[in-house]
Amino acid sequence: MKGDSVVENCEKIIFLDIDGVLQGYGNGQRFERLESIPDLQKELSDKHGVDYVAYDKYDIGAVYYDWDPHAISLIKKMLLATGAKIVISSDWRIHGLQRMKDFFRLHGLHEYVVDVTDEVECDEAIARSAGPRFIDPRTFEILDYVENHPEIKSFVAIDDMDISVGLEGHFVETTHLINDEQCDKCIEILGAVRE
Repeated sequence: MKGDSVVENCEKIIFLDIDGVLQGYGNGQRFERLESIPDLQKELSDKHGVDYVAYDKYDIGAVYYDWDPHAISLIKKMLLATGAKIVISSDWRIHGLQRMKDFFRLHGLHEYVVDVTDEVECDEAIARSAGPRFIDPRTFEILDYVENHPEIKSFVAIDDMDISVGLEGHFVETTHLINDEQCDKCIEILGAVRE
């Protein structure tokens, strides 16, 4: 696994995409604030004890300005309702687990991010697809992750791409940003925490 963390005692997992789930397309507030982002990086570094100055200003700008507050609140709602943890399945995972935790720290979600999925090459995904149904490489990455972590009892993949083939009953597709109905569907799939 790419992640620096071992997923232990994580019975419920949210495989989370970012673009089209937390960050809407066309949302580019960071571009209007580029000149002020270096000061923001210093301020965030002081506040959180993380060297955000070392990170790309476009990434920090996207996380801070372009991740949608309502979408973030829905992910928080989902985490609290289900007791789930987050594994990043988004292309953002190329930044690695620690940087993803640092990004999510800006929204108070860093403690929920436990890992990132490993990349599966497209050729391998095509070779492993059964019959005429093409299974997206991201689906294989998620299925491989679940197979390698038998402690996972329930999971949901949230993505704006249709990666449903192979993830039947475990997938919620967003269109621009996650909405309330999709959040409720994720909670239903994962199962709410019993009091």
